[in-house]
Amino acid sequence: MHSTATLICSLGHAATTDELLGLGVTPSLLRTAIQHGTIVRAARGVYLCSHADRDQWNAATAHSRISCLSALRRARVWAGLDRSLHLQLPAHTGGSRPGRDRSGQPIRFHWANPRFQGATQRSWLVSPMEAVWQAIHCLDEEHAIACLESAVHEGFLTIDQVRTLCGQAPARLRGGIRELEFTAGSGMETVVRRRLRHVGYSVVAQVSVAGIGDEDLVVEDCVAIETDGEKWHGADRFHADRIRDLKTEALGRRSIRLTHDQIFYEWETTLAAIARIVTDAQRGRSRRFGRILTRLDDPL
Repeated sequence: MHSTATLICSLGHAATTDELLGLGVTPSLLRTAIQHGTIVRAARGVYLCSHADRDQWNAATAHSRISCLSALRRARVWAGLDRSLHLQLPAHTGGSRPGRDRSGQPIRFHWANPRFQGATQRSWLVSPMEAVWQAIHCLDEEHAIACLESAVHEGFLTIDQVRTLCGQAPARLRGGIRELEFTAGSGMETVVRRRLRHVGYSVVAQVSVAGIGDEDLVVEDCVAIETDGEKWHGADRFHADRIRDLKTEALGRRSIRLTHDQIFYEWETTLAAIARIVTDAQRGRSRRFGRILTRLDDPL
């Protein structure tokens, strides 16, 4: 039989007494594992192994589940800019809860019972359907739509599951839901694509280019935009990204890289820069086309 700590690891590093008893762990084995320091009793009826993280400790001590935006981040699904810990408590649970943990991290509590029968959830984590349902009610329209697209891209939900949630979404999201397309490689990409389209630009997502790969966004067929999130564009990607930029420029298409802050905290300046670059690229293309026509009209 596997050790108690190994079984808890297999359940995601946190488990309840009932879960462990169901796997054949006796009270005696639990006591022995605690005495040896291989597991910890974080709260009554809740045990953690040494690999449990801070969010799991907070969920265990509050007898709650990690939920909403926090559950999404664990799966690399877009969850907006809110970095507080979201925990779900049973709807009937009373009493006040602390607004921060011991390290000062903000905590937001959701009082609710599971809404989706048969959905897979753990004792410390809500199901994917539950997490996204909570998120689209918690986030503003822009981030909620990015969340829905990201959930499909990351394999967190299927398109059919997202459609089910869209049928239960708040009325404020109806316009954005009509614009859903499951091409985006990141939430940042969804946000930029929608913002540019809303101000009148033609934008195509994930354009495949021979020798380069997929470009995040192509604006007016003359400017390529890459959204450099932390996941895919760390320091080790610097050289490879610059090679991509050179190849894009060599094909006659301008290349722009946007950071998280440029998108979410400096958008007015960023949009003005994109507008200028697109205008210059269109003028350059018109001049080149004009020269080609002139040469064609020249007599031999």
